[in-house]
Amino acid sequence: MDNVPNSKLANLHKMPGIKTVSGDYTEITRTQYNAIKLVMEGKQGKTRTSRELKHNNVWLDERIRAIDENKYYITEDENA
Repeated sequence: MDNVPNSKLANLHKMPGIKTVSGDYTEITRTQYNAIKLVMEGKQGKTRTSRELKHNNVWLDERIRAIDENKYYITEDENA
């Protein structure tokens, strides 16, 4: 992954089913991404979102940071 151009890395979130990219990138499902974006837009609180996603606020903060820094990739939901 060290020699992959940034333009290719930027498109990883469009590639479903990718499980390993790099330690710098965070895997987020489409459902999690949509819920986290609501928090980032101020449309829903972190506590409610954490409860709905069955994770704690620390987990949520890590994903918010990954999205904010564009260091994430989206995978398919397990039940999709």
